[in-house]
Amino acid sequence: MSEQVVPAVVQDPSEFAAGRKSLVGEIALERLPRLLGSLASADGAVHFKLTGFISDGGVPGLRCAVQGDLKLPCQRCLEPMDYHLQIDNTLLLVQHEPEDLAESDPEAPDYLVIQRDLQVDALVEEEILLALPMALHHAEAVCKGRPATETGKLHPFAALARLKTIKE
Repeated sequence: MSEQVVPAVVQDPSEFAAGRKSLVGEIALERLPRLLGSLASADGAVHFKLTGFISDGGVPGLRCAVQGDLKLPCQRCLEPMDYHLQIDNTLLLVQHEPEDLAESDPEAPDYLVIQRDLQVDALVEEEILLALPMALHHAEAVCKGRPATETGKLHPFAALARLKTIKE
């Protein structure tokens, strides 16, 4: 059972998982407010597929797949650069957040506390935010913000380094 609906709400995630339902759609980047601050451009959209399942241990879960092309700022020169987003994450549905979450296996699936009226766009946005690289940058050969040693320009904090040597 597949639908093409956005914005979408999964009224009962446990029932959605037990029924092995599927929801497919597209979300415009401009509809993801927390992501906007990380983007160089809000043009475009991401495609998602949310699929319910029951794990081998009988725990309901959701598989969230997201893909799309984003424009992110280079962390060196701040110019826009293309980033292909490809996420495929498994979320087990639980009643309460596990107490031993910090000690859990990093390879174990993520958990999502069951809530009524799960906003699919908020879930997709959260998955994107968690998947973004911390410091994305162009290759050094094409980046306009190469280190000072390569460009011949002074580093912005070079004056502070000189002050430190004078004081000593």
